[in-house]
Amino acid sequence: MTDETPEATGLLLPEGTRLLHVGPHKTGTTSLQAALWSARPAMLEQSVRHVGRTRNPATAARAVTGQSAPTSGGTPPSIRHWRDLVGEFRRAKEPRVVLSSESFAWATPEVIERMAADLDADRLHAVVTLRPLGRILPSQWQQNVQAGARLSYETWLRRLFGPAKTNAYEAFWWLHRHDELVARWADVLGRGRVTVIVVDDRDHEILLRIFGSLLGLREGTLAADDDGTNRSMTLEEIEAVRAFNVAARAAGVDPATQASMMRFGAAIHMKRRAPGPDEARIITPQWALDAAREADGAIVAALGASGVRVIGDLASLATPLAERGVAGPASGPVLAPPRVAAEMAMGIALASGLARRAAGSSFHDAGGDADLALASSWQLAQVVARRSVASAAARTGGLRRVARSARERQAPAATPTSRAVGDPSPADRSLTLPE
Repeated sequence: MTDETPEATGLLLPEGTRLLHVGPHKTGTTSLQAALWSARPAMLEQSVRHVGRTRNPATAARAVTGQSAPTSGGTPPSIRHWRDLVGEFRRAKEPRVVLSSESFAWATPEVIERMAADLDADRLHAVVTLRPLGRILPSQWQQNVQAGARLSYETWLRRLFGPAKTNAYEAFWWLHRHDELVARWADVLGRGRVTVIVVDDRDHEILLRIFGSLLGLREGTLAADDDGTNRSMTLEEIEAVRAFNVAARAAGVDPATQASMMRFGAAIHMKRRAPGPDEARIITPQWALDAAREADGAIVAALGASGVRVIGDLASLATPLAERGVAGPASGPVLAPPRVAAEMAMGIALASGLARRAAGSSFHDAGGDADLALASSWQLAQVVARRSVASAAARTGGLRRVARSARERQAPAATPTSRAVGDPSPADRSLTLPE
């Protein structure tokens, strides 16, 4: 293994390389994908092609890995999406080609072998980006809640690090037992065709500079292009979302409808607002940071012996972490400001088609609504859940069909690719937030 810093020479990948960034989740993937997408014309001028019709071809990645999208009702996309992406790779004439999707981290060894065969194993080079687990935990929990999870952060953490591992929590470790993730790709491609990049959270553009060096791009070609919707949610925001999830489950809202309205609607809308200075951050308890550090220590030791190239300070993954900032209450309800509840309701209305105006505008810009602003977040969640059921009923041919579907739906087989990461989705039908 060779440890290298971004300033070191020798990072440039050989001509003919097909660079595949496989994540995993919550390691700077969104920012990197946004930068690659924005720089496509400049990259082509420098003989580097970014393939894919979107900045993250997750549909193609889910197709080949057998994952279902949150809004699909449990069915993976057609494999034709992967074949179309393979066709772009094969038609590319540029000396270097790049693609990034964290959904590739779900690939089993058998899927990796197929991908290598489809994309030309002799030219394929996989890149894995890593952050300390202690930094990943709150982001992963937030994403789960946005996808419909109802567990509190504390409960989720205790189950994640507890002795009894369910398949749902095994899904988290499938992604974030990083040494095993790297080994899956190295076993198929070979150690010389896998690079690990340790992300430094103190330097938000370090990942862009490293990728620029790997691809031979001029300095500054890849630049940060974050639209603000990738920020972390505040405690008040995410608890408002979690309250909606409980209400939606109690009302029998179809999970795909819920995901469409929340994860791809209201959550994005809420993130466009500027949080108030008194809104709390999500704080990871020290016991969980210590447990994560122990896991990181084992990961660092295994990667150090793996023989793959590591760029960055591998030992920093296991550096002790301590949380700082304003924490939320240790127990009891979280009081969401009216503005948070209003923005969430407005985002759901936009996603569901109940409101017709340009995406990206805010509740304030629309003039507001006194009744909505004065309503509690819990009342808003119940109202929106009832409207969601009515909307779903209209689209599927009647409320009776929706109710019957909710009763008859069985939990999917627990596999690393079938559900939210680390959310056991207990069948609690009460309107009390699960702890």
